[in-house]
Amino acid sequence: MNEHKLFKFLSYEYDELTTTVKLRYGFDDDLRFEECFIFNDAPPLEDAEQKQALALCIRQLHLAAGVSYYKAYAPAAIHIDNNSLSPDEARFFEKFYVKGLGEFAYKNQLDLQDKIHFPVGQQTPVAASDWPLPQRMAIPVGGGKDSIVTLEAFKQAGENVVLFSLGHALPIQKTIAVAGLPAIYVTRQMSTNLFELNKAGALNGHVPVTGILSFVLAVAAVLYGFNGIAMSNEHSANVGNLVVNGHDINHQYSKSFEFEQDFARHVSAYMLKNLYYFSFLRPLSELAIASLFAKLTAYHGVFTSCNRAFSIREQNRLNGWCCDCPKCRFVFLALAPFLDKAKLIAIFGKNLLDDPAQTQGFMELLGLEGYKPFECVGEIEESLVAFSAIKSQPDWHNDSVVQHLAAAVGLSQTDSAPIGDFLQIQDQGHALSPYYRSLLDAFSRTC
Repeated sequence: MNEHKLFKFLSYEYDELTTTVKLRYGFDDDLRFEECFIFNDAPPLEDAEQKQALALCIRQLHLAAGVSYYKAYAPAAIHIDNNSLSPDEARFFEKFYVKGLGEFAYKNQLDLQDKIHFPVGQQTPVAASDWPLPQRMAIPVGGGKDSIVTLEAFKQAGENVVLFSLGHALPIQKTIAVAGLPAIYVTRQMSTNLFELNKAGALNGHVPVTGILSFVLAVAAVLYGFNGIAMSNEHSANVGNLVVNGHDINHQYSKSFEFEQDFARHVSAYMLKNLYYFSFLRPLSELAIASLFAKLTAYHGVFTSCNRAFSIREQNRLNGWCCDCPKCRFVFLALAPFLDKAKLIAIFGKNLLDDPAQTQGFMELLGLEGYKPFECVGEIEESLVAFSAIKSQPDWHNDSVVQHLAAAVGLSQTDSAPIGDFLQIQDQGHALSPYYRSLLDAFSRTC
């Protein structure tokens, strides 16, 4: 594999004719990449003030989306053509890259802690735009249970919302169809030569996709018109997978409250003063969300959380659940206390708790082996409590995986807390305004 010493942020632009943002990157003087985001059906720009607001947001998206290309060689040197950053901006992106690439660095045996330094300039950064955004809430839809709970809470409250999709994966399209709400579709086209480099041996691995999505949403706020972004990241996303040399490695870093707070501050300082970014489900655990979703039966036949349904390469996408990954195992286990067994098996097409091949994976979810999987799964304690709730039930206790786990898990581990403790709304560590906090409470009571 060729060694590249310098990563370059080259240029960015918005093509009004094709409503496409083009982002360009490179390594040294030979490798070049162009990534595009097509903002389908975006209306024409109105005036210079809107164009300025858009340019501010695209500038920041350019820096964030570069993480997908930087990781190919992860060099120490970074250059930004014609655009140095303020010290505060540099600190934000250094943290975004280091923490967002934490899992990538661990798996590739890299130490990025003191390696990534964004160039700092002397000029005063342009302040965020006060472009007036209309009163409307955008809800990103991922095709899984979490965003469905959020959109239904807003829908049932009669809020003015628009659903947002990055890509056209089938579970997302089906979810939007069931919701019956207006939707925005943005198409992402990554530079194809990145995949060629990966095949040739360039470094590859997890990137902070939710973080990149957040910057795309800020651009969309200017183009389509909305002043709020309600994410669907739960309390459990704050908990990392393991600690390496004193540093927390969290697969879900860009879904964490830490990132949420950092991004909200960054938006208000350098992008849009009038945009409210928060996670509506932050006060809830994964089990609390599962208990609410279990009642939203209209979506049970369309939702999918399995990552194989959302592969970047469309030809690699699976239509449904693979039933052989940490995400499938966790969602199955989280829903088991709240759904009839036959209905749950019908959703997945298989009983994962009666498949001996899944035993090892469930042991990792329960903290019996290894560490919490590098996936968007709940805390180990949540998995233990969910298992405790079903292990003695007549419907479940004879299943092979349940029997194996029951023998491996001590009573003190599974009986330490009732499942009801995990279904409560937490009133700390979230950014919900009093209004949205009351909306969440009302939906939780009446769902």
